[in-house]
Amino acid sequence: MTTINLQQEGQRAELVGSAGKFSTSLIFFAVIAVTFSVVWGGLTLGSSSIEKKNNALKTQIEAASTSLNERKLVDEVFDLQARLGLIKSNLATKPDLRGVLDKIAKVVIPGIVFSAYSTKDKEVIITMNGSNFDLISKQIFNFKRADFSAGAEVVNIERDDKGVKCRVALHLK
Repeated sequence: MTTINLQQEGQRAELVGSAGKFSTSLIFFAVIAVTFSVVWGGLTLGSSSIEKKNNALKTQIEAASTSLNERKLVDEVFDLQARLGLIKSNLATKPDLRGVLDKIAKVVIPGIVFSAYSTKDKEVIITMNGSNFDLISKQIFNFKRADFSAGAEVVNIERDDKGVKCRVALHLK
């Protein structure tokens, strides 16, 4: 049997030309698909690499933060030690008020009544009442002679209906 070609030459050339166009388009789309696949694979690998670096950086930041927090705690301990040192030095310079009041009580003469007192550094300010100036002057003299006293000075003195009211600044040794 003979093969009969029912197509004409013009149609055959057109079919062959369109097949060539089809194969060129197929190659073009294959190149685009391969390029897309390579780019997508590269982005996936790059993304995982960046995530690893990001996690490593987060770990490093957490370690540095912990180190700073520990250093902050150390700074707080040093600050507390410095404050304790200041408190101890303040306590060393302040007189023992209970001991001072006991000593003052031993040199008080009869007829003198204390109404108020306050302390400032190594000084005790006493407000006392007496019936007359003679009692007040004897009490001030006793303060000046006392072994714990570095001196006494009258801050204020006034007379009223009930007697004499006097404020004395007693300087401690």
